[in-house]
Amino acid sequence: MRITRVLHYVWRPLALIAGVYSFSVAGFILTQKVSVFTGVYWGVITMSTVGYGDVVPTNDLSKVFAIILAASTIGILGYVISSINTLALKAREEEALGLDGTKFSDHTLILGWTPVSLAALQELMLAGRRVAVMTRRQESLSEIRTFVSNFLRVSRKDPKLRGRLSRDEDVFVAFGDYSERGSLDLLNVNAAREAIVASDDDARNVLTALILKELAPHLRIVVAVLREQLRETLRAAGVTYVISPSDLGGRMVSAAAVQPEVAKAIDDVTTTAYGSTIDEYLLDDKNPLTGLVFSEASRRLQEGTGTLLIGVALPRAKGDEGSGDEFKVQMNPPADLRLTPGGYALVLSSLENLDRLRAWVRTPPGRRRSG
Repeated sequence: MRITRVLHYVWRPLALIAGVYSFSVAGFILTQKVSVFTGVYWGVITMSTVGYGDVVPTNDLSKVFAIILAASTIGILGYVISSINTLALKAREEEALGLDGTKFSDHTLILGWTPVSLAALQELMLAGRRVAVMTRRQESLSEIRTFVSNFLRVSRKDPKLRGRLSRDEDVFVAFGDYSERGSLDLLNVNAAREAIVASDDDARNVLTALILKELAPHLRIVVAVLREQLRETLRAAGVTYVISPSDLGGRMVSAAAVQPEVAKAIDDVTTTAYGSTIDEYLLDDKNPLTGLVFSEASRRLQEGTGTLLIGVALPRAKGDEGSGDEFKVQMNPPADLRLTPGGYALVLSSLENLDRLRAWVRTPPGRRRSG
């Protein structure tokens, strides 16, 4: 619970205690003619209800004052206890709703809770990522947390996945309207790496993407839209990638009808749970593939790790067709294509070979944060 919220709830009882204590000290000093130190001591002992009896009122005025103070202390203690109880309930409620926010960094945002969001969260947990999820439906909070807990518990039973998964505390869930700046602040947007916007409302998706671009220009934003015609609008606004689940699903259904094995292969390599994964590795000075031509890079990668180099993503030159994309992806490119620094190597690997691959490549998978 944030310190400002705590102060909001406790300043009144604290001020009341301080005021009554000051009043009691002054009262004992004036009515009993004791020293300041004795007045302070007497006030503490009286208000704490200890009452040692070593200092007692000796005149009627002091006795009346002590009676009033003792009677009022009972009410004050009740008020303080009630305030503390209210604070504890508020803290518990805010924690349940995610209103205490997160300090995650280099994490992924998922905004909206739909079947697309669920599938994305599952893949991110399989990759061991930190994820902050926000939903506008309060009843979805328990659904998301239950899904996370059950999925991780079941996945840990697979020896191939154990040790690669996110932890339960790596997933933060919050209730709020992600199309508002105040709610997005709870997710520590400025420290995030990417955002997935996947609500069931296209208008809200567009608005959220625009706000994210304004708040965190570095953020890579992926938007799932129901209407394909919104793709160009979002790309023009600077969204990194726009996907239409219905369009993608239609292509998979078509492939399954005509070439079922191809559809199954695509399904297998797009989820880590089936034992294979496609990752991209930055071509930097640590990566032994940097600077090689595709054929030589493929041979060395196969010999060194048992994995396959299936494509590259190289920075686009200005004026290239489709220059709205930062990189040009080429699957199975010409053998003499050179893997220039700053691009990415696309590698297909089984989970059994993944550790060997990452040790050999010497650079972590995934896009690096820019800016």
